[in-house]
Amino acid sequence: MPDTMSYQVLARKYRPQIFDDVVGQSHVTTTLVNAIEQDRVAHAILFTGPRGTGKTTIARILAKAMNCKNGPTPSPCNLCKTCTEIITGHCSDVFEIDGASNNSVDQIRDLRENVTYLPAAASYKIYIIDEVHMLSTAAFNALLKTLEEPPDHVLFIFATTEVHKIPATILSRCQRHDLGRIPLEAISGLLQKMCTKEGFTVQDQGLDLIALEADGSVRDALSLLDRILSFAPGKEITYAMVVDALGVIDQKLMSDLTLALFEKDGPALIALIETINDTGMDLKKFYGDIILHFRNLNVIKLCGPEHPAVNMTAAQKQQLHHMVTAHPRGYIGMLLQVLLHEESMVKFSSHTKIAIETVLLKLLQVRPGALLDQIIHRLDSLARQIAQNPSSPVYEKSAETACSGVHEPASVEQNAFVQQTAYGQQPPSVRQTAAGEPDPASSHKSPPVHAPGAQVHAPEKTWQEFLHRIENNLPFLSALLSKAQVKESEPGTLEVLLHNCSAFDRNRLKTKQDELQKECRTFLGKHLAVRVMSQTNPLSRAAPDQADFKARQTALHHPLVQEATDMFNGEIINY
Repeated sequence: MPDTMSYQVLARKYRPQIFDDVVGQSHVTTTLVNAIEQDRVAHAILFTGPRGTGKTTIARILAKAMNCKNGPTPSPCNLCKTCTEIITGHCSDVFEIDGASNNSVDQIRDLRENVTYLPAAASYKIYIIDEVHMLSTAAFNALLKTLEEPPDHVLFIFATTEVHKIPATILSRCQRHDLGRIPLEAISGLLQKMCTKEGFTVQDQGLDLIALEADGSVRDALSLLDRILSFAPGKEITYAMVVDALGVIDQKLMSDLTLALFEKDGPALIALIETINDTGMDLKKFYGDIILHFRNLNVIKLCGPEHPAVNMTAAQKQQLHHMVTAHPRGYIGMLLQVLLHEESMVKFSSHTKIAIETVLLKLLQVRPGALLDQIIHRLDSLARQIAQNPSSPVYEKSAETACSGVHEPASVEQNAFVQQTAYGQQPPSVRQTAAGEPDPASSHKSPPVHAPGAQVHAPEKTWQEFLHRIENNLPFLSALLSKAQVKESEPGTLEVLLHNCSAFDRNRLKTKQDELQKECRTFLGKHLAVRVMSQTNPLSRAAPDQADFKARQTALHHPLVQEATDMFNGEIINY
């Protein structure tokens, strides 16, 4: 048995040795190549980006490019003594320092003293400090002067994954290069090359899954591939082997779960959760995968299947796009919102499976057609109708239906009532009694108002249309006046009676009185007189307490109110 390990992991064995071999960072390598060719290499360079994207690798290639016997050159030979020593990590003029373990001010002072000496064999003395954000504040301060004006033979190269922790005084002295996550297609192509070199055959779908799990990191992808190559009994590796080796959920199961949600199939959801639980997969990670899946569905629904924000293959994007085509955008967003809202319950629950089942079954209650703006609009219309005529039989009937849980079809008379009151008009059956006399309950309704110069056959402009007109510009006044009694005290003058008006409401009404008068003259062609009734005025107690209580209960049990409460799992705290 050999004394040393002969096997070298793929991440080290196939580390890029020239700029052209670096995957997915052409914006950085092109800049460095041009800088070397034009002799414009900065004395302090900072590489920042996620893990495994090539920061240290590019730093080593740059060190070889500057110290190669043919250099400075953008294409180091990797054959000369200096290049080979840098590759093996034995070059006396290239120092690779771990910022986490060399972060004290004394170590930086030693570095500051050593930079004054000329390099022993190479052209430049290069300091590569990895995870430089781990240096202490005192160490950064000790480095400032040397970093700003180093000797001509010194080059600083910093690498970090958390650039926000580096002081601004250090950032301003460095040339910064931001490395991004590697695209999924680029990682899959690289893995295919590695498998070919190692003599393995892996299905393309399996390579895509490895690249997806790597989350934009080449090093993570190669580490996962190393594990899978060791897991496989032979040279042929199938997609199922990759799924088993990684311990991840099969995309088909995720698609089945999504279809079960869309089809409101509760038993299928329970069966799928049991299947996932039997595989031994971490259920909390499974819940995180569900959130990511519905995030991708939401992005594809919003931006289309070609958007780069979804880190998936083109075939997978098209499959998700086909799944969400028939569903409204708001529905997918509401599903994702519920999943995020209940994440803490799943995370901290001691019964993870039950918690996930509860959340997924709750998603079945989200209705595709129930959009928030439509519900609010319908509830506002209902509130205005109840304020106008709280004792109308249509609301009593609706309350009885809501309490009994049976939704009966509305009669022709009820439909006519709702359609006309939505525009501020009362149907004949409500405005007058059987004897043909005006109904006292509707005596506070506004009389028909004609705009100046209107033709006789022109449609009447009503008080409710006026309130709807000012709703956008004066929403407060529209809501306040919707509760008032309106009558035409004399020709050309509308009198509005407000009861139980607070001091705050009176002050706001006084502030907007001129604007309100102008709107009334423009739309209705009449002068508007607003009277605020005091608490002692008999008119303010015109409605009995019993009638007010009955109206409130009727509104509380209206089907629309019940639907909104159930949908948002809400509670009525003030009605």
